[in-house]
Amino acid sequence: MQSTEAQKSTPGKSRTGQLELARKMETGFPSPASDHLEKALSLEDLVVYRPSATFYVRAEGNAMKKSGIHHKDILIVDRSVTARHGSIVITSVDQEPSIRRFVRQGAQIFLVSDDMELKPITITEETEWTIWGVVTHVIHRFKLGNERHEI
Repeated sequence: MQSTEAQKSTPGKSRTGQLELARKMETGFPSPASDHLEKALSLEDLVVYRPSATFYVRAEGNAMKKSGIHHKDILIVDRSVTARHGSIVITSVDQEPSIRRFVRQGAQIFLVSDDMELKPITITEETEWTIWGVVTHVIHRFKLGNERHEI
């Protein structure tokens, strides 16, 4: 349990419920002094560029793990962003939703998983497919002991 003084000077939630952002935080022994606080931090302000075009998806499985997307991560997806070569997209192929990397080779388009056991999906004129949006951020929780808390 921290003392009242330590609680007052530790960065975290302010009385308004918003997080406070430290300008600089050393990886060694940080100084949590309040004069290092910059402003209130809104996670939504950091990850949502166009609120009306943004939605969230919870990842299921580890097929995109090499790209930093793990089981149960939360993905921030922007419908207004155009997919480019290398973008990670939320897509639907033959009405099956998935998370894949958008790959363009010349005029050919492929939807590729990080899992080498899953074959790339080749997009043809006959393919029924939709890109729902481009993943712009991932929220990944570190495992902290025996916690059962879900985000």
